[in-house]
Order: sequence, then C-alpha cells, then structure tokens
Amino acid sequence: MRIVSFFLVLVFYIPSVLGQALPPIQNFGISDYSAGSQNWSISQNSSKHIFVGNNKGLLEFNGARWKLHPSYNSSIVRSVKVIDDKVFTGFYMDFGYWERDSKGVFRFRSLVKDLELSLIEDEHFWNIEVRDEWILFQSLDRIYMYN
Repeated sequence: MRIVSFFLVLVFYIPSVLGQALPPIQNFGISDYSAGSQNWSISQNSSKHIFVGNNKGLLEFNGARWKLHPSYNSSIVRSVKVIDDKVFTGFYMDFGYWERDSKGVFRFRSLVKDLELSLIEDEHFWNIEVRDEWILFQSLDRIYMYN
C-alpha cells in the first residue's frame, strides 16, 4: 500500500509543482538605465527591443544595454507604441515618431509640426492606440487620429 501511495504522489503531485515554475524576472534600477526615476509606458518591436517612456526621454533596451534618446523638447515621454519600424511617442505639447536614419541613429519627427496642429494649452499625450489603419493619440481632452 505504501508503494502505491508513493507512486500516486509521484504521478500527480510532482508534475503540478513543476508546472508552476515562474519565468525569470530581472529588475532594473535607475543606475542600470541612467535616466529618470519614473517610467510611463512600454512597448516592444519585432526585434525584441523594448522601448520605455521615461522622464528623461525614450529608453531603448536591446536585451543587453540601455540607451537613452532624449526628447527633443526635454519633456517627459508619457506614451510609447511601436508600429512596424517606427516608435510613436506622446509627451507634453507634441507627439510623433522615432525612426532610424541611414546611420542607425534614432531621429524624432513631430507630427504636430508636420501637420501644423494647434494644441490646447498644457496638453499631454497619455496614450497611443492602433485601430484599423488609424493611430490615435489621446490627451486628457482630445483624440487625434493619424493615418
């Protein structure tokens, strides 16, 4: 009877314990990524690079190293959304996308300036969503649609 009990424990208990293993988790502190203390939004591209909206700009993590791309107007990057090869960001009084130039350097292109949009005073862009072929930039008071 003891052998049967031992066998039942092996068959039913051991696989359930092993099946609940957690994936490896790695924490990063401010000293690891050398930027601001607050992170606001996160997105990942098809190359598995992670992009984070930070108080100091756009953070990029390639799995080994962090790189900070300062926002051109020195404001907090509140929202991030990777779409294809572009990284769309929203922040204080502006939104647009980052794209690599021929040398591989990330450059920001302001859609607010390109489209000559007039924003309301103190507008921050907190969220970026994709719906069908539209990219939506959401502030507290408005939604701007870009195709």
